[in-house]
Amino acid sequence: MLEKNKPSLRYKEFTDPWEQKKLGEISEKVTEKNKNNLYYETLTNSAEFGIINQREFFDKDISNEKSLHGYYVVRPDDFVYNPRISNLAPVGPINRNNLGRTGVMSPLYYVFRTHGIDKIFLEKYFSSNKWHKFMWLNGDSGARSDRFSIKDSVFREMPIPLPQEEEQIKIGNFLKQLDDIIAVSHRKYLKLKQIKKALLIDMFPSDGSDKPNLRLNGFEDTWKMCQLGECFSERNERTSEGELLSVTIDSGVVKASSLERRDSSSEDKSNYKKVNVGDIAYNSMRMWQGASGVSNYSGIVSPAYTVITPNTDISSLFFSYQFKLTKMIQTFEFHSQGLTSDTWNLKYPTLKNIEVLVPSYEEQIKIGSFFKQLDDTISLQYRKYEKITRIKKALIQDIFV
Repeated sequence: MLEKNKPSLRYKEFTDPWEQKKLGEISEKVTEKNKNNLYYETLTNSAEFGIINQREFFDKDISNEKSLHGYYVVRPDDFVYNPRISNLAPVGPINRNNLGRTGVMSPLYYVFRTHGIDKIFLEKYFSSNKWHKFMWLNGDSGARSDRFSIKDSVFREMPIPLPQEEEQIKIGNFLKQLDDIIAVSHRKYLKLKQIKKALLIDMFPSDGSDKPNLRLNGFEDTWKMCQLGECFSERNERTSEGELLSVTIDSGVVKASSLERRDSSSEDKSNYKKVNVGDIAYNSMRMWQGASGVSNYSGIVSPAYTVITPNTDISSLFFSYQFKLTKMIQTFEFHSQGLTSDTWNLKYPTLKNIEVLVPSYEEQIKIGSFFKQLDDTISLQYRKYEKITRIKKALIQDIFV
């Protein structure tokens, strides 16, 4: 049984129960206004990115320069509560100004400055959901469904459980180190995606060229122009037998059971299309958005999809990457039929006439395998990032009272 006012996970040298103080006892509301527009950088409090430059977050200025004199001055290490709610912040986020510079914020925010508490500890406490219960019990979403409503006087009554200063510092530093590890892991993932994006540009010929700028060793021949109908035949076999597959924009062909969404498929699947391993399936109405991929599974797909199977000396894996190129997406968009984007459709009779540059079969295999290995590396790095994030999420609930 857990002892009252003691966390379930703790450094062994600490045994004393935590003290409970009100937020108003360890902080003061900042009411300093930006008189004479002394500070000009407008900040915003984002649930995902914390306190950042407003223009950087919105790609434009939201605030009016003429009204900046009425904004609150936010100094380094000040905390800010943003009442705007979201999936990431169901009662609104509280973040600390870690920018190392002073800016201004809308008076819609609650800005407060702390004393007698380790700032990193408090910052990490607010990244947990331990304080959410107080908010639910003492505030509401108000008339606007996107904004949480709580009076300042009530907000200051929020209970903050506090250990001794030494334990605060240890907890804060531990969680900061964990956040740094997560940030590094996420940057590695984003870097790998950037590398893949650059390689897709360099390893396929640019407009007006029949050779790519960057090639794997052993290949020098020019790429040849051919129509997609010379490379693929349409598979129109109908069957209700087999696992239901779906085609996504981000992940290509996946098992429908792996998707976190309601099954909207028809009960009668007798008209569904057969898919074999190595076929390419695509969403005819979303091909221009990149909804295509090579299938690693045998199964069935909705009759609204198109299934194409590679001819001799054609690597469907290679083409699955070629179909994701920006210029190919633009080509698919151009050839899609319909009056509006909601009615655009790219069926095989139109697809087969589209011309593409194709290397030798051996080079197709090498390029496809290269990008497949890169994709596997990217997926592995993302799983590492997700795992560390889950570990932090679990730890943070046990570390605080």
